[in-house]
Formats: sequence, structure tokens, C-alpha cells
Amino acid sequence: MNASGRFARYVVAVLLVGVLAAAFAIAFRLLLHHGLALVLGTSDVLEGFAALPWHLRLALPAAGGGLAAAISLLAARSPGGHGVAVILESVVLGRGQIRLPAVLLKSLASLVALCSGASIGREGSIIQFGGGSGSLVGRLFRMPARETRMLVAAGTGAGFAAAYNTPFAAVLFVVEIVTGILGVDILVPVAAAIAVATTLTRLAIGGGPIYGKRTFALVTQEELVAHCLLGLLAGLIGPAFLLLLSKAEDFVQRVPLPRLAWGTLGGLGVGLIALWLPAVTGNGYEAIQLILDAKLAGAVLGVLLIAKAAATVSSVSSGSPGGVFTPSLFLGAALGGLVGWAVPHVLVARGSAAEVGGYALAGMAALIAATTHAPLMAAALAFELSGDYALVIPLLAGTTIAALVSRQLRPDSIYTEELRRRGIPWRGSLTERLAHAVIARDILTMDPPTVAAEASVSEALRELAAPNVRVVYVPGEELRAIDLNDAKRLWALPDRDRLRVDEVAHPVTAVSPQDSLLDLGQKLWSTDWGELPVCAEGKLLGIVTRRALLGALDAEVLRRDVLLTRVVRFDAGREAGDFFELPPDRHIEEIAAPGSLLGAPLRAAHLQEKFGVTVLALRRAGAARVEEIAPERQPRRGDRLLILGPPAGIEALREAR
Repeated sequence: MNASGRFARYVVAVLLVGVLAAAFAIAFRLLLHHGLALVLGTSDVLEGFAALPWHLRLALPAAGGGLAAAISLLAARSPGGHGVAVILESVVLGRGQIRLPAVLLKSLASLVALCSGASIGREGSIIQFGGGSGSLVGRLFRMPARETRMLVAAGTGAGFAAAYNTPFAAVLFVVEIVTGILGVDILVPVAAAIAVATTLTRLAIGGGPIYGKRTFALVTQEELVAHCLLGLLAGLIGPAFLLLLSKAEDFVQRVPLPRLAWGTLGGLGVGLIALWLPAVTGNGYEAIQLILDAKLAGAVLGVLLIAKAAATVSSVSSGSPGGVFTPSLFLGAALGGLVGWAVPHVLVARGSAAEVGGYALAGMAALIAATTHAPLMAAALAFELSGDYALVIPLLAGTTIAALVSRQLRPDSIYTEELRRRGIPWRGSLTERLAHAVIARDILTMDPPTVAAEASVSEALRELAAPNVRVVYVPGEELRAIDLNDAKRLWALPDRDRLRVDEVAHPVTAVSPQDSLLDLGQKLWSTDWGELPVCAEGKLLGIVTRRALLGALDAEVLRRDVLLTRVVRFDAGREAGDFFELPPDRHIEEIAAPGSLLGAPLRAAHLQEKFGVTVLALRRAGAARVEEIAPERQPRRGDRLLILGPPAGIEALREAR
């Protein structure tokens, strides 16, 4: 296929991702609407729970939490990852598979939890499906890895836009949170998919701000000080909320209870709070409307701020799958409303209901900035949610201060917390993230030359005489070594045959298997022989060489994998990997099984002769593991092939019909 054909296929893929994201968002929102009406008799969660007798306020969230946990157990067995953290890993690091079966099961669990009053948001499932649709379309269209990452990013933005009807905030969500960079190659597909998703969602459900169009304004310029104070408070409360979530999740993991039990207990916690405050149930849409209209008193807002945080922690930590974005909007609205009620008594001689609503809107933006570390996205979101331009300057001031304060108190955002738990740092520039993502374990050279401490020096010198050996290590309680500099001195000793290794070896500094490329680069700079021993629990695991480090930087950061390829393996239940040097002009890629190979035995000789490629392995559709290649293997539609060969040959096989 020529360049114009590939471009046309890419455009179609981007538009299709936008359509799929919108279709799922429309379906999910309609199902939630009708599900609430079926369970509560009305789609208004606040009204429905307020009308329930006390025993149902307890029982319904508990039953829904248990059922959602049961469905989540099925999702956990589905291959591939799910969640915004996997989207970040897939788009930026080029790793992680977003499998729609897992996303759909999680979405069903989220729907059940929401219909029973769980304090979670609907946006999580919609955003995840958007990213998953990008991954699916990339596989179906047999797109290269780079274009597939762009499709995942486009689907993520499309899902966000379809969830909130906020296209500009969706673009900034991708730029500030998902990719961390702004460029034409990422902006164009993301904007196109978002435009398609927003248009279709508005046609199906309706346009306009989801919280209704409002007009807020500053009464005096002194109120800008109050908005800055609001940003400061949000910057303090946001990290505290994330800390509560993290501690609660840690507690749940430590206590050995079945997941079903935790789901039921989490729902019961929401029900207990709802006995007195039914406004904490659901994603908080109805309560936010009341706060924006200034229909809740300041004391009530203070209680709701604490109660909603507790209900959200109870739902999320116990395993109810859903977003925390919309509950964070609720917390911000309550905080902003509190400040708004206080302002007329401090700065302004007279106040109005509209002014209180304006502070609630600004609080929503500030708390979102504090939890996501994305101030521009948060400000644009609040503007699009209300359609009001008058508060742009207060919004920018509040979100900027909130993000700055929050980052100082808690470097991880609500989305990068999961990555940190999985050992993937997410800080600094895009290059730093890529460099932090590869650790010493990934580029380890196994079985370095060693000698026993009681061995003779002559034995160590023979090891050092081998090709490409610069250091011989002496394992023990303290790792020691003999290097080529030592060898020059030892060869001159007349009695070297009577010396033992432990008498002449010198201590060496080892690195951890978790040290990143940046850590290793700093430490390799001061070493004489361009290698570092890697130790864990007093055991020598291998060495990291300067050559392996440069190769990893070339492949991961510069994205030039002509000579090196990274092969992922599972070591003691954890993902690890190695970099292997390939012959010149050879790549390893995973491609969709082309139509010409479907239903027929793989003929290795024919593929080598016609395309110059070698099939290394086959992955069945939906399977997590690969199968070895055998003559009787017959690829089926949806299968993937791991191919070694020249780029032109791989592309020709990819297009074979």
C-alpha cells in the first residue's frame, strides 16, 4: 500500500474510533438513566434515595457493591489491562494491552454500582472504552505501533468529550494527563476523534453544558483574593483526599477478606451515610446542581464535603469500578460553596445566590486541578460545564495555585498513583518518563564471570584473560571484584600463585534491580570499566553495561529499534525484559495475521522466500500467551504473529491479502 493509501486508512481509523467512543458513551448514559429509573423509580438519584425507607437505603448499596465486586472478579480474569493507568502506559510507553472484554465487564460492574447508589463517576468506563476502541481499531487495521498509540490517545479524548460534552477540556485532558506533550501528530487525530464523538453525543443526547448555562461574575476585584484562597484550600484538600483513597486501598489489600465481602461492606458504608445524607449517593450530579444554584446552606456544604469524601473512599477502596473524577467535582463544588458563603461577610458588602454558585464552579475546577495536576484542563472544563466566560481569570488563578500546592504535597496525581504502585514512575518530562520506565532488571546481562573467595589469583587472572571480560566478581557478604587494573599489578607479583582472591579483591558498589536508566547513567559515569554489578538480597544477579544502557536509551527514548529489540518476560510473577541485539536492518514486530495466511498451515520456507521474514510465535485472538510455531498451526481471524525481518518485508506481509 502506498503512502496515500496508508494515510487514508489512518484517517478512517481515527474517525471510527470517535464513532465507537460516542456510541459507547451514548449507550452507557442511556443504560444508566433507565437503570436508575428501574431501580429507584426515577433517574434522579438524590430524589430516589430520599424516598427510600431506611432499610433499603442500607441494603441497596450493599447488594449493588457485592454484585459489582462479583462482576469485577470476572473482569480480573480477562486478559489485558484496563483503567486510565493502562492508557497512560499504552500511549506513552508503548506497553500494555487494552482489551475490550475486560473494559466491558468493568463497565457492567460500574453500571450496577451506580444504579445502586455507589459514590463513583460514570466517566471512568467511558474513557477506558474510548482508549480500548483505539487499541482495537489499531489491531483490526493492522496499524504500526506508533499509529496505534495515537489511536488510543484519540479514543481516550473522545471518551472524555462524550462523557462531559466538553471537547476543549478533552483535548487538554489528553495533552496534560495522557501524553504530556503537544504536537501536530498527536493533536490532529485527537481533535478529529473528539469532534466526531462530541457531535454524535450531542445529536443523540443533546447539546449545551451538562450542568446548564449559568452567568457568574465578580462583584468586586477583591474577590480574586478569595479565589486564590480557594485554590490554596483545594491544593490542600485534594492530596488529603487522594491519601485517604490510598490508605483505604492499602487497608483492603492487607485484610484477608473475599472481594465479594469487601464490595458488600463498601456499599454498606455508603448506605449508612445515606441514611442521613442521601445526597452522597451516585456521581453527585443532582447535588452539584443544587450547590451551583446556592440552594444548600454553608453548614450543610461542610458536612457534605466530609460525607461525600467518606462515601467515595468506601466505594472505590472496596472495589466498585468507576471514576473518581465526578465525585471530585462534587467535593470541589462543596468547598467552593463554603468559600462563597463566607465571602459576602468578609470581602463584599452584599452577596447573591449567583455569587455562591460562581465559587462552587471555581471550586470544582480547583479540586480537579489538585487531583489531576492539570490546571488548564480543569479551567477549560469548568468553563465548558457552565458556558460562562466571566470567571476565566478566577478559574485560571485557582486551578494554577491548586495544582502547584498539590504537586508539592503529593507528586502523584489520581491517575499516576496506580502506575507508581506498579513500579512505573511518572514524573518529569516525557523523556524522563521513558527513561524511568526501564530499570536495571530489564537490561541485565546474566551470569557475569565470578570466582570464589578462596580461589587462587591465577584462576581470577585466567577469567580476566577471556574476551570482553573486564571485571571478575567475588560473591560474598560484601561484593568484591578484581578488574584489569588489578591484573596489571598482580601479573608483576612473583608470588601471585600463592595468593588467594579474597586477599587482593577490592569492594565494589552494586546497584538495585529497580534502578532506572537515569540512575544507572549517573553511576556508570564514574566507573572505569563501563559496567555495574546488580545485586538483590546479597545475591549477584548480573551486570549492567554501558553498551546495554545506550541501547536501551536508543530504543526506548529515541524510538530507534533497528539494532535492538526489547523482549518482555515474566520473572517470579513480575514483568521484566531484556534487550537483544538484532542483525542489521531487522525488526521484531507483532502484526495481525494477514488474510492470505488464514485457515492454512504456516509455511516458514515460503514466507522466508517471499517476504524475507521469520514467524517467531503466534498469539490466538484474546489470549494472553503466545504459542510456538509448528507446521500444523493455522492462523485464524484476530490472531497475531510475532515476526522477525526487514521493515519492508514485514510491511509487505502485513498488507498481504
